[in-house]
Amino acid sequence: MSSAKIFISAGELSGDLHGGNLVKEIKKLEPNISISAIGGNNMARSGAQLIYHIRKTAFMGFAEVAKHLPSIRKIWRNTLQFIDAEKPDLIVLIDYPGFNLRLAKAAYKRQIPVIYYISPQVWAWHQSRVKKIKKYINEVLCILPFEEYWFKEHRVNVTFVGHPLLDQHTDNKLTPSKHIQNITNRASHLIGLFPGSRKQEIERHLSVMINAVLLIRKDFPKMEAVVGLAPAIDFTQYKEQFPYKWLHWISGENDEIMQNSNFLIVSSGTASLEAAIYQTPMVVIYKMSPFSYWLGKIFVKVPYIAMANLIEGKKGIAELIQHEATPKNIAQEANKILNNPDVENEIRLFLKSVSEKLGAPGASERAAEIITGYAHKSNN
Repeated sequence: MSSAKIFISAGELSGDLHGGNLVKEIKKLEPNISISAIGGNNMARSGAQLIYHIRKTAFMGFAEVAKHLPSIRKIWRNTLQFIDAEKPDLIVLIDYPGFNLRLAKAAYKRQIPVIYYISPQVWAWHQSRVKKIKKYINEVLCILPFEEYWFKEHRVNVTFVGHPLLDQHTDNKLTPSKHIQNITNRASHLIGLFPGSRKQEIERHLSVMINAVLLIRKDFPKMEAVVGLAPAIDFTQYKEQFPYKWLHWISGENDEIMQNSNFLIVSSGTASLEAAIYQTPMVVIYKMSPFSYWLGKIFVKVPYIAMANLIEGKKGIAELIQHEATPKNIAQEANKILNNPDVENEIRLFLKSVSEKLGAPGASERAAEIITGYAHKSNN
């Protein structure tokens, strides 16, 4: 019997991060398994052969997608040609629903089983997509506890594997870099700022966050702040725009910043869930274009934007959206926490409960076991 072949499709940076961990675990279980993918550097380093890099697929927003339609169509045609030539035993999809649900339908027609790892957030919006998931997907491997109940209610074959972020989290205090250590040694308080991983998010959030810190520093003049940015982001222009001595710019050390900060201002997304794992008090903000906000008001079906609040089913951390995400409102929320140890402890307990609901470490390993099982069954 030839070794099994798996094709993985992950179209964005976060998908590549989780896909990289997944490929690593699959290769541990089955070193000879063949993995090809649409992915990025993390997946390539872990042993996947890329047919496309995510820099050719990671588009955000209606206008950007429309502008790149010809190249997206070309990627689609070439992906199907590759699948027809290689005939993988299993296709694994990671988020990226616009492309991946079409791929699931194409795989279904070709009688190739499909696993969805890190499913699209159909429970939040575009709920009609659950019909496609039910029809074309053999099993959903979900990473949020409430997703399992939601999919079961919609009669989808689903397994909760836990959240892969827990695999990089440690109960031990992380050793901060010398830069962070020097800041914490001299500052009365440290605030971590996480404006987002996309350029549009940074441009909408960063100035609001920094102006909020300016207000908070009126009560805490020895406070300093660190902006945590993704390694791919060039922050030279932002550094010139905000030349404050108390403001620092650090790439690739988000975990250390979160664990050593007294308070965080975080854009809604994965970073807010990472912060919950470290149980660091925070306020979550999000600003978008007026058109996207209007669409969201119509189509988004969830009561909260902060993942911690969604998981717990109640509002335990403040969230400020669109016109409410002002420096003044952020500063008020920060002062409530920084001036009141009881409020801070209450939030830490809330986040501890959220973290416990995410399951135990080993999500990537559990997902890899299920995926290799499907691949071998199909290969027989």
